[in-house]
Amino acid sequence: MPMTLPINSNYHDPDAQTLLEYLPHLQSQLTVQEEDVAFLRRFLRRKEVQATMKSYKSISILSYRKLRPVSMAAVALAANIFCDIRRCNDDSQLSEELMEILSKPSVQALLYTHDVVAKRDYETGSCNTKQERHAEDNNIKVVQLVKKNEPLGVTIQQNDDTGIIEIARILHGGAAHRSGLIHVGDEIHEINGVKFTGRNPDDMANLLARITGPVTLKLVQRQQEPPSKRASNIRVKALFSYDRHEDTLIPCQNAGLSFKRGDILHIVSQEDPLWWQARPEKETEGVTGIIPSQLLQERREILQELMTKKEVKGRRARSVSPCKVSPRISRSKRVKKVMYQAVQNGEFEMGDIPTYEEVELMKPDPDHSRPLILAGVSNVGRNELKQRLMGSDPSHFVDVVPYTSRPPKSYEVQGREYHFVTRREMESAILARRFVEHGEYKGHLYGTRRDSILSIVKSGRVPILTPSAKALRYLRISEIKPFIIYIKPPSINSFRETRLKYNAIFTGEDGSAIPCSEDIILSVVAKSAKLEEIYGHLFDFVIVNDDISRAAQELIKVAENVKRDLQWVPAAWVE
Repeated sequence: MPMTLPINSNYHDPDAQTLLEYLPHLQSQLTVQEEDVAFLRRFLRRKEVQATMKSYKSISILSYRKLRPVSMAAVALAANIFCDIRRCNDDSQLSEELMEILSKPSVQALLYTHDVVAKRDYETGSCNTKQERHAEDNNIKVVQLVKKNEPLGVTIQQNDDTGIIEIARILHGGAAHRSGLIHVGDEIHEINGVKFTGRNPDDMANLLARITGPVTLKLVQRQQEPPSKRASNIRVKALFSYDRHEDTLIPCQNAGLSFKRGDILHIVSQEDPLWWQARPEKETEGVTGIIPSQLLQERREILQELMTKKEVKGRRARSVSPCKVSPRISRSKRVKKVMYQAVQNGEFEMGDIPTYEEVELMKPDPDHSRPLILAGVSNVGRNELKQRLMGSDPSHFVDVVPYTSRPPKSYEVQGREYHFVTRREMESAILARRFVEHGEYKGHLYGTRRDSILSIVKSGRVPILTPSAKALRYLRISEIKPFIIYIKPPSINSFRETRLKYNAIFTGEDGSAIPCSEDIILSVVAKSAKLEEIYGHLFDFVIVNDDISRAAQELIKVAENVKRDLQWVPAAWVE
């Protein structure tokens, strides 16, 4: 029997190879000349024949493939583009024109219509009733699941046009998702023999909640089954707290996922531009819940801002974004007479609405220590905690020496209390954006330079900072990678007991000693609550300073953990 060699080409067509392998068997079964078989063998090995067969199969597959939209979330894409342009602070005419176009209601309506059409499989053809009935009969499927002590893992909605109840979304990890037989858009006609045509969706939801054991669903598939999609691996840090029970917009309250600010969430699906599917990162399995998407949360915050009429006076009028509203940051180069005025370096935008921040786990880098920032208001005990932390290991934890334009006092040493420079030198460095924060007090400039922080980091030590809250946004960049610890005051009663009772002494703005009073206590608690409300989404850890010794020990422990443990950081920080 002649030997069949493989096709001699860079591309081995599997069908041609099958024919070649079958030739000896075909020759033994039929009376054919060897010359004919040899000709056919040479023919199948020709590159032109292989290329033709490959092209034919590609065209055949394409002819049966229905056209698919490039994106099913054009609204969200346009919103992201709008925000990216505005975040770049590009004032060119083309940028302004593009933002104006994207903010027009007609354009937004067009994009919304695109998304609605993209999620359905509209076919061009006859509207013959008999053909539709036949197609419906062919699309009927009966699915049986076993429902244990868990939800079915779907949300439902009633079609406004037909009145039929449909599958709105499938939650990853639920019984419906695990079966692989139920898809978004399927019409639910019966459940365990109970017909639901024309009935209220709440009746179906109540029935599904009560059922345990076998569940038989009679479905009509109205759309082509979409290709299976893997769950995403995106992790985000929640920058706000969310309670599903208080959300009046959620399509299914029982399917919602509540979380607190600072929680790490695993985003499983972002297919729905308004409602994402997620689970807490600490839960590796189980059904997911739905949470408001970034786009929905930003729109909600805008509406809340407009309803409460808390617009900042004097803000330049701008087009309404499809995603959010952010004020223009002033580019004034004048040094304001505010102690430690943060430098606006374009890394953040003061009007950003905190929603979610994509994060990744970062391993500690022995060559790049993370600076520790103690955030908090005056008189909450930050400086005392800083001194105790540095005292625990003076060679490792180092204070960042600020710069000033004032002359040194008799007991001050250059580079110890301050770096003393001329006003001209400091103003030049401020305009060059070398300071992470700066300000003027009693006619003299003060500030902290970026290179002062980085030089300590490069030396293998850990810089300790107690900056103004306004500087947190500009210190929290990939170049510095700080770990921000919020020093929170205790309750008012505890504050009185630990400070007022022992005649604690506070330091005034001019450096003078001030005895503790009821007014100072109330001021510290009120200012701390305001600071936490505005900047709380930037904090990595919170220490309640109810007892200075206990709080110092906790701070020392946290500092050691930062050097040793994996930490969730913004995804942009991880190379």
